[in-house]
Amino acid sequence: MKKLLIILAAVLVTLVVAVPVTTRILGPRLIYVSAPTGTSLGEVDSPRPETSLIAVSIGIDLAMLADLANENVPPRFESSEKMEIHKNLKGGAYSWKVARGPIAFENSGTHLTFAAPIEGTAQLQGMLDAKIVQVPLNTTAELAGSAGGSLSPAIASDWSIISNLTPTLNLSQASVSLGGLGKLDISSILGGSVGQYIQKEAQKLAPALRQSIDLRSQVEFFWQRAYLSEKVHDDPSLWISVTPQEVQLSPVDYTEPEQISVTVAIKTDAFLTNREPDAPQPQPLPDLIAHPGPLATDLKLPVIVSITELNEVLTKESFELKIGAGSSVKVEGLEAEVGQGGMLNLKLSINATQSGPARGIAGDIWLEARPVIDFEKQTLRFSDVDFTLETKSKLTSVATWLLEELLIKAIEREMRVDLDDYKEEMAKEINKVINSADLPEGITASAENLDIKLCDVYTITRPYPEADAAPGLVVVIRTSGSLAAKIGQRSSNETESP
Repeated sequence: MKKLLIILAAVLVTLVVAVPVTTRILGPRLIYVSAPTGTSLGEVDSPRPETSLIAVSIGIDLAMLADLANENVPPRFESSEKMEIHKNLKGGAYSWKVARGPIAFENSGTHLTFAAPIEGTAQLQGMLDAKIVQVPLNTTAELAGSAGGSLSPAIASDWSIISNLTPTLNLSQASVSLGGLGKLDISSILGGSVGQYIQKEAQKLAPALRQSIDLRSQVEFFWQRAYLSEKVHDDPSLWISVTPQEVQLSPVDYTEPEQISVTVAIKTDAFLTNREPDAPQPQPLPDLIAHPGPLATDLKLPVIVSITELNEVLTKESFELKIGAGSSVKVEGLEAEVGQGGMLNLKLSINATQSGPARGIAGDIWLEARPVIDFEKQTLRFSDVDFTLETKSKLTSVATWLLEELLIKAIEREMRVDLDDYKEEMAKEINKVINSADLPEGITASAENLDIKLCDVYTITRPYPEADAAPGLVVVIRTSGSLAAKIGQRSSNETESP
């Protein structure tokens, strides 16, 4: 019995010793790598100001222009003049009265044309030289045709409207009978007089356009509201400040058949602070800067993503790499901190196993990686991935080969962090602002085909220049598309804008 107890005790001691020895020899090697040393320094100290263009296309209906013209151009006009009308008519003089029909505008695709039917009478007087005697002549001619012209409006840098108007007159009926001398075509005679009168009256359109449409006042509205100071985050408290810098103007657009439009773009600088800025002090609307081609909204806004927020996403990430022959690497427990030189330090909990007698490796390691935006997939990914010095010093050559060949390449190739929440939030905010805007009377606004994308990412040391260090990420969100405003009725201003 005593001998049996000794044998059992020996077996038990062998098992107690063998289990940890076997685990130490055959199980995965357990490692723990300390965090990289050094102070967390962002790629830049604080967020960079982002320059944006907020472009608004302002459309003006041709029907409204027609109403404006019909109100400002007299329905009837007349004139008289003494001149030698014909070599056989001495002491010639004429007078005419013309009434116009409704003025209508058309968009030719490159300029505007306008026309109105006209009809009236012309009275010719003089002494007709009939060789033997002189006979008094007092005759009436019926006039008919159309009056109009072309209009290529432009806006000068001081906001004045240059009409570039060229009047035209077409008299299809304008002749009188001179008895035995036959008929006299007076269209060329009256054409100059009526044409000059039409040009004089048509020039009234430019100040009428400026007074009734008052583009400057409409742009002034958008300019004043481009000064923004809005709180965008509560913990930590963050504000975005937007300051307009200049106003750009595109050429007149004739693309839409029923209207003309111009695009006004306000160039702004946007930056983040974590203290409430002073109330903005709006500056007067500056002179226009002519832009040679089309303008579109190109809005860039920086959004701070704290390391805490990033880690809330990263901790949910895990993946496993199959490397064949029963070997694999499982990665989970990701955690990030701001490193140096624009890099992030990434902590990974890994469990790398290999088939056969070779030992695996398990524990925590650290990588460094540069955050970049994947423009195609619109996600945050990582490049320039490498082990930190602390990790390299802990790994055996076999484990280093295993992880360098598989893990690092997998991180660069496959690891993505979804930031759609930020884009969705930005889209909601933009549409909310547009839908709730207190626009001037007669103005409607809409957002069309807005394209919201991630366009940049970089690390920062502090959220604003005077702040304490609080390293994090800045994700720049870019919005492009069409912001349209349409003038549906004329301004009620009584005084003419400068």
